[in-house]
Amino acid sequence: MTHRTATLIRRSAFAVGAAMLCAWGTVQAGEINSNLQIEAGETFELGGGQEGGFTVTGRNTGPVAVEVLGMAEGAAAGVSRGTVAPGGDVKASFAPGEMALLRNTSGSKTARLKLKISGDTASLGMSYSPNS
Repeated sequence: MTHRTATLIRRSAFAVGAAMLCAWGTVQAGEINSNLQIEAGETFELGGGQEGGFTVTGRNTGPVAVEVLGMAEGAAAGVSRGTVAPGGDVKASFAPGEMALLRNTSGSKTARLKLKISGDTASLGMSYSPNS
């Protein structure tokens, strides 16, 4: 891959992330506030490849548990940081380049979390994927 192609890919990913961010929550300098929903059988992916670290804090406001994982750059799978029960609090920090994975543990109910993301939030990518 050429440098120009890599730059275009990063710019496209940033544009998609910025669009998702606008739909996902509110943004202040270095901070994102969100009422996140994760459909049954899905994982919310946050970050990956960013220059600085970030922290996710908040509360599980939904009816199902959410597993929190961290996935280092180049890793094939995430490493569990714990599971947040309904009504429970979450606080997890992620290193530069690391991706936060928030996995809905239910196959039938939507997970809901009220979150604050702080730290290097300027270039965080966001997406959903099916649970593996």
